[in-house]
Amino acid sequence: MEELKSIKKISEAFAGRKNELYGQKDEGRKVFGLFCTFVPTELILAANAVPVGLCGGKEGTIPSAEEILPRNICPLIKSSFGFKKDKACPYIEASDVIIGETTCDGKKKMFEHLAEMTRLHIMQLPHFRDDRSAKLWLAEVEELKKLIEEETGNKITEEKLKEAIDKVNNVRKLFYKIYELRANNPSPINGKDSLKLFQLSYLLDINTIESVLEDLVEELEERVKKGEGYSGKRILIAGCPMVAGNTKIPELIEDTGAVVVGEESCTGTRQYENYVEGYTIEKLADRYFKIPCACKFSNEERIERIKELVKEQNADGVVYYTLQYCHTFNVEGALIEKELKKAGIPIIRVETDYSESDKEQLKTRIEAFVEMI
Repeated sequence: MEELKSIKKISEAFAGRKNELYGQKDEGRKVFGLFCTFVPTELILAANAVPVGLCGGKEGTIPSAEEILPRNICPLIKSSFGFKKDKACPYIEASDVIIGETTCDGKKKMFEHLAEMTRLHIMQLPHFRDDRSAKLWLAEVEELKKLIEEETGNKITEEKLKEAIDKVNNVRKLFYKIYELRANNPSPINGKDSLKLFQLSYLLDINTIESVLEDLVEELEERVKKGEGYSGKRILIAGCPMVAGNTKIPELIEDTGAVVVGEESCTGTRQYENYVEGYTIEKLADRYFKIPCACKFSNEERIERIKELVKEQNADGVVYYTLQYCHTFNVEGALIEKELKKAGIPIIRVETDYSESDKEQLKTRIEAFVEMI
Protein backbone atom coordinates (compact mmCIF):
# COMPACT_ATOMS: atom_id res chain seq x y z
CA MET A 1 0.00 0.00 0.00
CA GLU A 2 1.22 3.52 -0.80
CA GLU A 3 3.08 5.23 2.04
CA LEU A 4 1.05 7.76 4.00
CA LYS A 5 2.19 11.30 3.22
CA SER A 6 2.05 12.18 6.91
CA ILE A 7 4.43 9.35 7.88
CA LYS A 8 6.86 10.59 5.25
CA LYS A 9 6.42 14.12 6.59
CA ILE A 10 7.23 13.08 10.16
CA SER A 11 10.35 11.24 8.95
CA GLU A 12 11.49 14.39 7.15
CA ALA A 13 10.84 16.47 10.27
CA PHE A 14 12.90 14.03 12.33
CA ALA A 15 15.79 14.33 9.86
CA GLY A 16 15.95 18.07 10.53
CA ARG A 17 15.13 17.95 14.24
CA LYS A 18 18.72 18.15 15.52
CA ASN A 19 19.37 21.45 13.72
CA GLU A 20 15.95 22.77 14.71
CA LEU A 21 16.54 21.90 18.38
CA TYR A 22 19.93 23.58 18.52
CA GLY A 23 18.40 26.56 16.74
CA GLN A 24 15.84 26.78 19.53
CA LYS A 25 18.69 26.74 22.05
CA ASP A 26 20.43 29.54 20.14
CA GLU A 27 17.24 31.56 20.55
CA GLY A 28 17.70 31.26 24.31
CA ARG A 29 15.13 28.55 24.95
CA LYS A 30 16.01 25.93 27.55
CA VAL A 31 15.77 22.23 26.71
CA PHE A 32 14.43 19.69 29.20
CA GLY A 33 15.16 16.02 28.50
CA LEU A 34 12.55 13.46 29.60
CA PHE A 35 12.62 9.72 30.20
CA CYS A 36 8.96 9.16 31.01
CA THR A 37 5.35 10.07 30.21
CA PHE A 38 4.81 11.01 33.87
CA VAL A 39 6.61 14.35 33.36
CA PRO A 40 4.04 17.15 32.74
CA THR A 41 5.30 18.67 29.50
CA GLU A 42 2.72 21.45 29.81
CA LEU A 43 4.89 23.13 32.46
CA ILE A 44 7.90 23.11 30.15
CA LEU A 45 5.92 24.55 27.24
CA ALA A 46 4.30 27.17 29.48
CA ALA A 47 7.79 28.49 30.30
CA ASN A 48 8.65 28.75 26.58
CA ALA A 49 11.08 25.86 26.97
CA VAL A 50 11.45 22.70 24.88
CA PRO A 51 10.67 19.14 26.05
CA VAL A 52 12.40 16.26 24.27
CA GLY A 53 12.35 12.50 24.87
CA LEU A 54 15.61 10.71 25.62
CA CYS A 55 14.95 6.98 26.10
CA GLY A 56 17.36 4.69 24.29
CA GLY A 57 16.01 1.97 22.02
CA LYS A 58 19.20 0.77 20.34
CA GLU A 59 21.67 -1.95 21.23
CA GLY A 60 24.82 -0.10 20.15
CA THR A 61 25.39 1.88 23.36
CA ILE A 62 24.71 -1.01 25.75
CA PRO A 63 28.29 -2.44 25.88
CA SER A 64 29.59 0.96 26.98
CA ALA A 65 26.88 1.22 29.65
CA GLU A 66 27.76 -2.25 30.96
CA GLU A 67 31.21 -0.96 31.92
CA ILE A 68 29.38 0.67 34.83
CA LEU A 69 25.89 -0.83 35.00
CA PRO A 70 25.16 -4.53 35.58
CA ARG A 71 24.21 -6.66 32.59
CA ASN A 72 21.01 -7.89 34.22
CA ILE A 73 18.98 -4.68 34.13
CA CYS A 74 16.67 -3.66 31.31
CA PRO A 75 18.08 -2.66 27.92
CA LEU A 76 16.20 0.64 27.88
CA ILE A 77 18.09 1.77 30.99
CA LYS A 78 21.45 0.62 29.65
CA SER A 79 20.87 2.05 26.18
CA SER A 80 19.80 5.43 27.60
CA PHE A 81 22.79 5.61 29.95
CA GLY A 82 25.18 4.53 27.20
CA PHE A 83 23.97 7.32 24.91
CA LYS A 84 24.98 9.88 27.54
CA LYS A 85 28.21 8.12 28.50
CA ASP A 86 29.29 8.04 24.85
CA LYS A 87 27.84 11.51 24.05
CA ALA A 88 26.11 9.77 21.16
CA CYS A 89 22.67 11.43 21.33
CA PRO A 90 22.24 15.07 20.25
CA TYR A 91 19.02 15.36 22.28
CA ILE A 92 20.76 14.38 25.50
CA GLU A 93 23.64 16.73 24.77
CA ALA A 94 21.19 19.57 24.03
CA SER A 95 19.38 19.12 27.36
CA ASP A 96 20.00 21.82 29.96
CA VAL A 97 18.22 19.73 32.58
CA ILE A 98 17.23 16.06 32.43
CA ILE A 99 14.13 15.10 34.40
CA GLY A 100 14.10 11.58 35.81
CA GLU A 101 11.43 9.76 37.77
CA THR A 102 11.29 6.83 40.18
CA THR A 103 9.23 4.43 38.07
CA CYS A 104 11.61 1.53 38.81
CA ASP A 105 14.66 0.71 40.92
CA GLY A 106 16.89 0.22 37.89
CA LYS A 107 16.23 3.73 36.58
CA LYS A 108 16.47 5.24 40.04
CA LYS A 109 19.96 3.84 40.63
CA MET A 110 21.08 4.56 37.07
CA PHE A 111 20.21 8.20 37.67
CA GLU A 112 22.82 8.32 40.45
CA HIS A 113 25.50 7.62 37.85
CA LEU A 114 23.87 9.91 35.28
CA ALA A 115 23.95 12.76 37.81
CA GLU A 116 27.75 12.69 37.61
CA MET A 117 27.56 13.63 33.92
CA THR A 118 24.65 16.06 33.62
CA ARG A 119 22.23 18.27 35.53
CA LEU A 120 19.43 16.07 36.78
CA HIS A 121 16.12 16.58 38.56
CA ILE A 122 14.28 13.57 39.96
CA MET A 123 10.53 13.39 40.47
CA GLN A 124 9.47 10.99 43.21
CA LEU A 125 6.55 9.00 41.87
CA PRO A 126 4.19 7.57 44.53
CA HIS A 127 3.23 4.00 43.76
CA PHE A 128 -0.13 4.03 45.54
CA ARG A 129 -3.37 5.58 44.34
CA ASP A 130 -4.71 7.01 47.59
CA ASP A 131 -5.26 10.65 48.59
CA ARG A 132 -1.98 10.87 50.49
CA SER A 133 -0.08 9.74 47.37
CA ALA A 134 -1.97 12.27 45.24
CA LYS A 135 -0.84 15.06 47.57
CA LEU A 136 2.76 13.85 47.42
CA TRP A 137 2.60 13.87 43.64
CA LEU A 138 1.11 17.38 43.59
CA ALA A 139 4.08 18.55 45.66
CA GLU A 140 6.45 16.99 43.11
CA VAL A 141 4.68 18.78 40.25
CA GLU A 142 4.82 22.09 42.13
CA GLU A 143 8.53 21.55 42.77
CA LEU A 144 9.07 20.89 39.07
CA LYS A 145 7.23 24.10 38.20
CA LYS A 146 9.54 26.03 40.51
CA LEU A 147 12.63 24.44 38.96
CA ILE A 148 11.49 25.20 35.41
CA GLU A 149 10.77 28.84 36.28
CA GLU A 150 14.20 29.22 37.90
CA GLU A 151 16.01 27.55 35.04
CA THR A 152 14.27 29.49 32.27
CA GLY A 153 13.77 32.79 34.07
CA ASN A 154 10.17 32.71 32.80
CA LYS A 155 7.12 32.84 35.04
CA ILE A 156 4.52 30.15 34.33
CA THR A 157 1.44 32.35 34.32
CA GLU A 158 -2.17 31.13 34.35
CA GLU A 159 -2.52 32.31 30.76
CA LYS A 160 0.60 30.48 29.58
CA LEU A 161 -0.37 27.32 31.45
CA LYS A 162 -3.85 27.38 29.90
CA GLU A 163 -2.35 27.79 26.45
CA ALA A 164 0.02 24.85 26.99
CA ILE A 165 -2.70 22.61 28.43
CA ASP A 166 -4.98 23.32 25.47
CA LYS A 167 -2.14 22.60 23.03
CA VAL A 168 -1.16 19.26 24.59
CA ASN A 169 -4.82 18.24 25.06
CA ASN A 170 -5.39 18.85 21.36
CA VAL A 171 -2.44 16.63 20.47
CA ARG A 172 -3.89 13.93 22.73
CA LYS A 173 -7.28 14.25 21.00
CA LEU A 174 -5.63 13.80 17.60
CA PHE A 175 -3.74 10.72 18.79
CA TYR A 176 -6.97 9.33 20.20
CA LYS A 177 -8.79 9.98 16.94
CA ILE A 178 -6.12 7.94 15.13
CA TYR A 179 -6.59 5.18 17.69
CA GLU A 180 -10.36 5.21 17.04
CA LEU A 181 -9.82 5.04 13.29
CA ARG A 182 -7.64 1.97 13.77
CA ALA A 183 -10.70 0.17 15.16
CA ASN A 184 -12.02 -0.07 11.59
CA ASN A 185 -11.58 -3.25 9.59
CA PRO A 186 -9.49 -2.96 7.52
CA SER A 187 -7.34 -0.76 9.76
CA PRO A 188 -6.25 2.34 7.80
CA ILE A 189 -2.71 2.25 9.25
CA ASN A 190 -0.45 -0.61 10.23
CA GLY A 191 1.31 -1.03 13.56
CA LYS A 192 4.78 -0.25 12.20
CA ASP A 193 3.72 3.18 10.94
CA SER A 194 1.71 3.87 14.10
CA LEU A 195 4.71 3.04 16.28
CA LYS A 196 6.95 5.28 14.19
CA LEU A 197 4.47 8.09 14.72
CA PHE A 198 4.43 7.59 18.51
CA GLN A 199 8.20 7.19 18.77
CA LEU A 200 9.08 10.31 16.83
CA SER A 201 6.43 12.40 18.59
CA TYR A 202 8.64 12.25 21.71
CA LEU A 203 11.44 13.96 19.81
CA LEU A 204 9.75 16.59 17.64
CA ASP A 205 8.51 20.09 18.37
CA ILE A 206 4.89 20.04 19.51
CA ASN A 207 3.74 22.32 16.67
CA THR A 208 5.22 19.89 14.15
CA ILE A 209 3.52 16.96 15.86
CA GLU A 210 0.17 18.73 15.88
CA SER A 211 0.41 19.58 12.18
CA VAL A 212 1.40 16.03 11.18
CA LEU A 213 -1.41 14.49 13.24
CA GLU A 214 -4.02 16.79 11.72
CA ASP A 215 -2.91 15.74 8.23
CA LEU A 216 -2.75 12.08 9.20
CA VAL A 217 -6.30 12.07 10.57
CA GLU A 218 -7.53 13.36 7.21
CA GLU A 219 -5.56 10.70 5.32
CA LEU A 220 -6.85 7.90 7.53
CA GLU A 221 -10.44 9.11 7.33
CA GLU A 222 -10.12 9.04 3.54
CA ARG A 223 -8.80 5.46 3.64
CA VAL A 224 -11.67 4.40 5.90
CA LYS A 225 -14.16 6.01 3.52
CA LYS A 226 -12.66 4.04 0.62
CA GLY A 227 -12.43 0.81 2.63
CA GLU A 228 -8.65 0.73 2.23
CA GLY A 229 -6.24 -0.55 4.83
CA TYR A 230 -4.74 -3.62 6.46
CA SER A 231 -6.63 -6.81 7.20
CA GLY A 232 -5.68 -9.93 9.12
CA LYS A 233 -5.75 -11.15 12.69
CA ARG A 234 -6.03 -8.05 14.85
CA ILE A 235 -3.46 -7.74 17.64
CA LEU A 236 -3.23 -5.43 20.63
CA ILE A 237 0.27 -5.00 22.06
CA ALA A 238 0.43 -4.37 25.82
CA GLY A 239 3.33 -3.81 28.20
CA CYS A 240 6.66 -1.99 28.01
CA PRO A 241 7.28 1.10 25.88
CA MET A 242 8.85 0.63 22.44
CA VAL A 243 11.02 3.72 22.10
CA ALA A 244 12.81 4.96 18.97
CA GLY A 245 15.01 2.24 17.52
CA ASN A 246 12.97 -0.61 19.01
CA THR A 247 10.52 -1.98 16.42
CA LYS A 248 11.12 -5.74 16.65
CA ILE A 249 7.79 -6.93 18.07
CA PRO A 250 5.32 -5.12 15.75
CA GLU A 251 7.48 -6.10 12.78
CA LEU A 252 7.41 -9.76 13.78
CA ILE A 253 3.65 -9.63 14.36
CA GLU A 254 2.88 -8.02 11.03
CA ASP A 255 5.31 -10.27 9.15
CA THR A 256 2.86 -13.09 10.00
CA GLY A 257 0.08 -11.29 8.12
CA ALA A 258 -1.56 -9.97 11.29
CA VAL A 259 -2.10 -6.26 11.94
CA VAL A 260 -1.38 -4.33 15.15
CA VAL A 261 -4.45 -2.23 15.95
CA GLY A 262 -3.43 -0.69 19.28
CA GLU A 263 -0.70 -0.37 21.90
CA GLU A 264 -1.31 -0.26 25.63
CA SER A 265 2.05 1.30 26.42
CA CYS A 266 3.86 4.61 26.90
CA THR A 267 4.29 4.61 23.11
CA GLY A 268 0.53 4.13 22.85
CA THR A 269 -2.55 4.78 24.95
CA ARG A 270 -0.72 5.78 28.13
CA GLN A 271 0.72 8.69 26.17
CA TYR A 272 -2.56 10.26 25.11
CA GLU A 273 -5.45 8.89 27.17
CA ASN A 274 -7.05 11.22 29.72
CA TYR A 275 -7.05 14.98 29.27
CA VAL A 276 -6.15 17.69 31.73
CA GLU A 277 -9.63 18.73 32.83
CA GLY A 278 -8.96 22.27 34.00
CA TYR A 279 -6.25 24.89 34.08
CA THR A 280 -4.74 24.61 37.55
CA ILE A 281 -1.62 22.84 38.78
CA GLU A 282 -3.90 20.53 40.74
CA LYS A 283 -5.78 19.47 37.60
CA LEU A 284 -2.51 19.03 35.74
CA ALA A 285 -1.05 16.84 38.47
CA ASP A 286 -4.27 14.82 38.65
CA ARG A 287 -4.09 13.86 34.97
CA TYR A 288 -0.55 12.48 35.27
CA PHE A 289 -1.29 10.77 38.57
CA LYS A 290 -3.90 8.64 36.78
CA ILE A 291 -1.47 7.13 34.23
CA PRO A 292 -1.95 3.34 34.47
CA CYS A 293 1.68 2.24 34.62
CA ALA A 294 2.80 -1.14 35.99
CA CYS A 295 4.88 0.72 38.58
CA LYS A 296 1.67 1.36 40.53
CA PHE A 297 0.66 -1.03 43.32
CA SER A 298 -2.58 -3.01 43.03
CA ASN A 299 -3.21 -2.09 39.42
CA GLU A 300 -6.70 -3.45 38.73
CA GLU A 301 -7.53 -0.37 36.66
CA ARG A 302 -4.83 -1.24 34.13
CA ILE A 303 -6.06 -4.81 33.83
CA GLU A 304 -9.63 -3.65 33.18
CA ARG A 305 -8.41 -1.07 30.68
CA ILE A 306 -6.61 -3.71 28.63
CA LYS A 307 -9.86 -5.69 28.42
CA GLU A 308 -11.65 -2.54 27.25
CA LEU A 309 -8.98 -1.85 24.62
CA VAL A 310 -9.42 -5.36 23.21
CA LYS A 311 -13.15 -4.70 22.76
CA GLU A 312 -12.71 -1.15 21.43
CA GLN A 313 -10.20 -2.24 18.79
CA ASN A 314 -11.99 -5.49 17.93
CA ALA A 315 -8.72 -7.27 18.69
CA ASP A 316 -8.42 -11.03 18.27
CA GLY A 317 -5.62 -11.37 20.81
CA VAL A 318 -2.99 -9.65 22.94
CA VAL A 319 0.79 -9.81 22.70
CA TYR A 320 2.08 -8.84 26.13
CA TYR A 321 5.58 -7.48 25.56
CA THR A 322 8.20 -7.16 28.29
CA LEU A 323 11.76 -5.93 28.07
CA GLN A 324 14.24 -8.34 29.61
CA TYR A 325 14.71 -7.67 33.35
CA CYS A 326 11.76 -5.25 33.48
CA HIS A 327 10.35 -6.81 36.62
CA THR A 328 7.44 -4.38 37.08
CA PHE A 329 5.81 -5.17 33.74
CA ASN A 330 6.85 -8.82 33.82
CA VAL A 331 5.37 -9.57 37.26
CA GLU A 332 2.20 -7.68 36.42
CA GLY A 333 2.07 -9.57 33.13
CA ALA A 334 1.30 -12.78 35.00
CA LEU A 335 -1.72 -11.13 36.65
CA ILE A 336 -2.89 -9.75 33.32
CA GLU A 337 -2.49 -13.11 31.59
CA LYS A 338 -4.63 -14.78 34.25
CA GLU A 339 -7.41 -12.18 34.02
CA LEU A 340 -7.46 -12.09 30.21
CA LYS A 341 -7.68 -15.88 30.03
CA LYS A 342 -10.61 -15.75 32.44
CA ALA A 343 -12.28 -13.31 30.04
CA GLY A 344 -11.60 -15.63 27.09
CA ILE A 345 -9.06 -13.26 25.48
CA PRO A 346 -6.10 -15.01 23.79
CA ILE A 347 -2.75 -13.74 25.10
CA ILE A 348 0.92 -14.55 24.63
CA ARG A 349 3.70 -13.10 26.77
CA VAL A 350 7.07 -12.37 25.15
CA GLU A 351 10.23 -11.15 26.86
CA THR A 352 13.11 -9.80 24.79
CA ASP A 353 15.90 -7.22 24.53
CA TYR A 354 17.21 -5.04 21.71
CA SER A 355 19.34 -7.72 20.03
CA GLU A 356 18.45 -9.72 16.92
CA SER A 357 19.52 -13.03 18.45
CA ASP A 358 16.04 -14.21 19.45
CA LYS A 359 14.11 -13.09 16.38
CA GLU A 360 13.65 -16.55 14.90
CA GLN A 361 12.48 -18.00 18.21
CA LEU A 362 10.03 -15.13 18.72
CA LYS A 363 8.85 -15.39 15.13
CA THR A 364 7.99 -19.06 15.63
CA ARG A 365 6.08 -18.37 18.84
CA ILE A 366 4.18 -15.39 17.44
CA GLU A 367 3.31 -17.22 14.21
CA ALA A 368 1.89 -20.11 16.26
CA PHE A 369 -0.11 -17.69 18.42
CA VAL A 370 -1.57 -15.82 15.44
CA GLU A 371 -2.48 -19.09 13.73
CA MET A 372 -4.10 -20.40 16.92
CA ILE A 373 -6.42 -17.39 17.30
